[in-house]
Amino acid sequence: MKFNISDPLFKIETNAGFNEKKISKGRVFTEALRYFNMKKKYSLYLINKKTSNSKIYFVRSKKNNFVLRSSTSQDSKYLEAKCKVVSKLKKKYFIKLLKGKNGYIFKTKNLYIILYKKVEGNIFNGQINKLNKIFYNMIQLHKDFKNKSISNSDLPVKKYEIKKIKKNVKLLTNKHFINKILSKNLIGKKTKKIIIENSFYIKKCINNIIPSQEIKRNLQVVHDDLNHSNIIISKNYIKFVDLEDLIVENLKISISFGIFKILRHVVFININKINYINIYAKKLCDDLIKKKIFTSCGEIFNMCALRILNDLSLIINDLYAGEKKYLYDFEKKILNLIELRYIFKLHELKS
Repeated sequence: MKFNISDPLFKIETNAGFNEKKISKGRVFTEALRYFNMKKKYSLYLINKKTSNSKIYFVRSKKNNFVLRSSTSQDSKYLEAKCKVVSKLKKKYFIKLLKGKNGYIFKTKNLYIILYKKVEGNIFNGQINKLNKIFYNMIQLHKDFKNKSISNSDLPVKKYEIKKIKKNVKLLTNKHFINKILSKNLIGKKTKKIIIENSFYIKKCINNIIPSQEIKRNLQVVHDDLNHSNIIISKNYIKFVDLEDLIVENLKISISFGIFKILRHVVFININKINYINIYAKKLCDDLIKKKIFTSCGEIFNMCALRILNDLSLIINDLYAGEKKYLYDFEKKILNLIELRYIFKLHELKS
């Protein structure tokens, strides 16, 4: 297969265009801000970022900006444990929660609310001169997380059901299934063509899924969604945001997925940088191997492929269950699996 990037590879980004809408102040939000000792006048804005279990708001006063996240009580099972982990972080790589009268969470009958000062800066927008610092901070953040005991942790533990993953994602090599999701407008004609052209590669990824016992090693607290929208860059620092994605997970899976998502976003912003990213990815992998975080470039690739295949498996499960919550991300996740091949420049695989 000739490595000419075609549509729609590196063209779809669902974590983009976070518009905000000013909303009226309600009793619950007023009480919540009093709980966090905010007595000044403020304005409230709802952010349209798609999240599975919470809503995001900006709280603005004349001098300060804050981020407020609210989630329903049934979706907040692990929120207290996540707040405890974050409150004990010593380094400045992550958000700092505001403490209220009785802790970090304002609770009502139906809502759980947290508040933190907005990290000033801009979402990572593909600047290649920031890559070294991003990956350095990513590793340092997870070193800090590693010091947090998980033996008595109430955080969720991410599980990978290998048999189910293989069963579900094998459908991507089934022409009947591909035609079905095309007819439902879940993918486009160009994506169908790319899937068929990469059928051998997809089968190879499935066959190389790492075994369960290997996944259960290197478990620790991680940030499970290190994409560009969770990276804030200013002149003085780079910080990661999003409390919702703190879980117990295999460190190598989390880091490898972050590597892909960040490098992939550089290419999304500027397709001409693919050759630069190929070289950078190789150097980064070599550096992480020297630091004994990974054993080989192949391990980084396989760990990331597993994460993408798992995401696809979960979406396919929802599809057959009649759920639509994650379908907006389906085509992007399929293309991510193909894009992974381009990031790592796997010429030796033939389709």
